[in-house]
Amino acid sequence: MPSDFQGFLSAKLREKNLNLRKLSELSGIALRHLENLNSGNFGDLPSAPYVRGYLKKIGEILEFNSEEWWQILKHQEEIKSSGVEDELPKNRFLKKPQTKKIIVIIIAVIVLSYFGFRFSQIFGRPEIILTYPQGEGILTSTNQEITIQGTLKNGDKILIGNEEIPVSSDGSWQKTVPLTSSTPNNIEITAKKFLGRETKLTLQIIYEPPKEAAKKIILPAPTSTPSSTDSQNP
Repeated sequence: MPSDFQGFLSAKLREKNLNLRKLSELSGIALRHLENLNSGNFGDLPSAPYVRGYLKKIGEILEFNSEEWWQILKHQEEIKSSGVEDELPKNRFLKKPQTKKIIVIIIAVIVLSYFGFRFSQIFGRPEIILTYPQGEGILTSTNQEITIQGTLKNGDKILIGNEEIPVSSDGSWQKTVPLTSSTPNNIEITAKKFLGRETKLTLQIIYEPPKEAAKKIILPAPTSTPSSTDSQNP
């Protein structure tokens, strides 16, 4: 094998009908590095691992044994050394394992999915479901008190007025509220969450006391008057 790499490279380029610019495009090696290789200006080239990589790329394109030329050039001590073994950087032509990145992406997807499913539960408004009394608008009661019953969903506590009402484990609650007959009774029910969101509901109930039943007047039965025929009979 000839020891003149410059002449060898020029011959291979002619053989393949290529020039240095086209070789740069095919190999991805900067044109200035190829020009330094072709002119024998090894002092301006990067350190040995990179030159070895350049030779490997050029050898694949021009179809020659790059390792043989690497050994010749290295023994001529014209290439800058970067260490004892002058190995190629592992990330020069090979991609690093993406295991860590993939794990991070999977964890992020799981977290986003979890919060996506629980978004309404965490950040949504609480819901008040009344089981008694039921109906819309103004309600009327003939009792002087009413027991309000309901269920709390997606909330932490229930207040009637300013009083917090105990909520059972299944979300049900109830509260007996006195009524007055002078004005409509406006009963405000508030459901709250830990994060501060709340829902309000207002019941308007009118108390009508039961009226006393009207007394029935019973008239005495009429007295019968004897007829004239009867008075003549003995």
